Amino acid sequence: MKIALNTLKYYVDINVGVEELCDKMVMAGFEVESIENLADKMSNVVAAKIVSIAPHENSDHLQICQMDTGADELVQIVTGAQNIFEGALVPAALHDSYLPDGTHITKGKLRGVESRGMLCSGGELQLTDADYEGASVNGILILKDEYKTGTDMRDILGLNDYVIDFKITANRPDCNSIIGVAKEVSVVLGVPFKSPDVTYKTVGGDINDYVKIDVENHDLCPRYIGRYVKNLRIKESPDWLKQVLKTCGMRPINNIVDITNFVMLETGQPMHAFNYNDLEDKHIIVRNAKENEFIQTLDEKKYNLTPEMLVIADGKKPSCLAGIMGGLESEITDTTTDLFLEAAKFKRDNVRKTGRALGIRTESSGRFEKGIDINNTAFAMDRALNLICALDAGDIVDGVIDKNLGLPENRILNCTTDSINALLGLDIDESEMVRILNALGLATTLNGNLLTVSVPSIRDDIEGRADLAEEIMRIYGYDHIVSTPMTGAVRRGRKLPERIKSDLIKSAMISMGANEIATYSFISSKALDNLNLSEDDERRKAVKLLNPLGDEYSTMRTQLITSMLTVLSTNFNRKINDVRFFEISKRFIPKSLPLTDAPMEIPTMSIGMYGSEEDFFTLKGVVEEVISLFGKTAKFEKSNEVFLHPGRQANALIDGEKIAFLGEVHPDVLKNYDIGVRAYVAEIQVDKLFEIVPEKTIYKALPKFPAVTRDFAFLCDKELPVGTLADIMSEAAGKLCEDVTLFDVYEGNQIPEGKKSVAFSVTLRSLEATLTDEQIDAAVKRILKKLEANGATLRM
Repeated sequence: MKIALNTLKYYVDINVGVEELCDKMVMAGFEVESIENLADKMSNVVAAKIVSIAPHENSDHLQICQMDTGADELVQIVTGAQNIFEGALVPAALHDSYLPDGTHITKGKLRGVESRGMLCSGGELQLTDADYEGASVNGILILKDEYKTGTDMRDILGLNDYVIDFKITANRPDCNSIIGVAKEVSVVLGVPFKSPDVTYKTVGGDINDYVKIDVENHDLCPRYIGRYVKNLRIKESPDWLKQVLKTCGMRPINNIVDITNFVMLETGQPMHAFNYNDLEDKHIIVRNAKENEFIQTLDEKKYNLTPEMLVIADGKKPSCLAGIMGGLESEITDTTTDLFLEAAKFKRDNVRKTGRALGIRTESSGRFEKGIDINNTAFAMDRALNLICALDAGDIVDGVIDKNLGLPENRILNCTTDSINALLGLDIDESEMVRILNALGLATTLNGNLLTVSVPSIRDDIEGRADLAEEIMRIYGYDHIVSTPMTGAVRRGRKLPERIKSDLIKSAMISMGANEIATYSFISSKALDNLNLSEDDERRKAVKLLNPLGDEYSTMRTQLITSMLTVLSTNFNRKINDVRFFEISKRFIPKSLPLTDAPMEIPTMSIGMYGSEEDFFTLKGVVEEVISLFGKTAKFEKSNEVFLHPGRQANALIDGEKIAFLGEVHPDVLKNYDIGVRAYVAEIQVDKLFEIVPEKTIYKALPKFPAVTRDFAFLCDKELPVGTLADIMSEAAGKLCEDVTLFDVYEGNQIPEGKKSVAFSVTLRSLEATLTDEQIDAAVKRILKKLEANGATLRM
């Protein structure tokens, strides 16, 4: 909220410097984002009168002017401007002056004639007609004769001022106004607040003879006030009004429009003025838009409306987007003779949703979205009528139409002074508490030590003792808080078991050369299409956000693979040749749809990699290493994920339960993500790893007897997993089996179609004695018999 210091002085007698004021406001809870000294924009530029003009003897277009700058002697300035004349009052940049664009003006010679400055145009002073009449003329700016020679141009243009930009927090919408900030300043400085005059004169008549108002949706429009003004006298606004608007970042237009904009800035209540003669049937209807209706707004853009949007319509068509922007057809112009003036309270959610749907955001909609006080609406209307009367901008007809279903009463809070002091850890005098609360507009009485506080509707941020204590403390001064040693037992914090296990995985992944990534839990509604999932896939049953930032972040993810592939794609397209990433985050699985309860948040890990050294088996090794951290050995079986290569994917199982899937990304999916190399991904259900109860470590003596190794080569069906063969051999060898190691898989020449050759090394050992040939042969026979029963035959 930008407010000029001179503007604040209309409402408060400020008795400190701007820096001290801002420091006090910061301590009272108002962040100051910037302080702009408007006077810094120019210096040593004054109003000067042209006493005489003489031609330049060495130029056919330059002229020599003798200037009265208010000094004892005339100042000679050479100019090439042709619109000047003797007696004209113009801005003159004297020797050693600065213009708003930083140009430094010094004395010098033009074609041999001394010039001790420069005459300035409106453009050189960065002015337009909105800033000063005639500033856009091609030539020197001609000033009004009312200024004395030597008057600083900063005084004429209202630049001897500071603009303070206050950051208003979301809980204080009442301070999105000049009055709101001025009231806070008055409390901080301990000086009275001067409320603006809201009295005005009327010319008789009855508004009900001119206009009819109906509100069809009181839920979206709890209050609507209308007034009628005739015989408008539209003209330029006075300088003070234009200056306030400009310092607040708004462009002056005419007195009527400027009054509505000023009242919005002053009171925080947006207003809208309709050209009365353009209202069909002289009927105002606050209603929802109809299907296929449209409106052309003041910015000359046409918008298609939907039934969820609230509009202010006349008898036939929408004339205004409620709380956002007026319609072009009912715009106030220089020829408008009568107006209908609106002040209303619109539901903040509806204004925000309509603005977002149409891509419109205005000063008005911003205030409605943050919240305005329903009881402030009438005050703002009276203030606008006061200005119309004071500026002789029209004749106000008697009567007001105020449509509402009842206005809220002040809320009453009761709290003891002792409880507030206990909360703050201070001993603030009871009378001081009462003084502060009353100064803040919270009418307070004291009965014994019981505070009874009447909270106005504008302060809906105050709900209980803590809020009252905060209000008292920020005015009383945080510097009164005395540092005290901490008391009580100090307990050392610890990581939760899940965090400890998660850190264990992260350390292992980093040691394997992986980098951790962090991605949003929200994904696009179309993200799962890139995985080519079927329509009935459980992962498509996702939670949709009601108010997403955009479609890109509209869905809570039920898997981590889309996020990992997006990161892989980004790195590939940035020419990163080798990557290995992991992420530990959560999947959000709804218990039912539509959502009736919070979704389940399931800890999950994703792994992604590509590069010259990466393949399915390196990924498998990483997954095995992660699972081994929890004392388990994974077994693998073929999986059937549509986004993975059909021949290079697997499920990892622990004790028969699926714990992860992994594999090479399907070529079609790689194309969807614009990845031009083979990539590999895995998703591990780390919540199941976290549930594993660590097994007790048992130590055994080193073996005393030698081991025996036997190698086997088998022919088996191509589809038979080698892991299954290894399990069969281990089981067949029984307690003598110490290890089974795969050392070769071969498909090709001399191998029948649909078959593969696999070779294992089996290590046998007894802990009781050296194995005999009979024991070894018996174990080998058991292995061969079991393998043959499962379709594997020994290669000779």
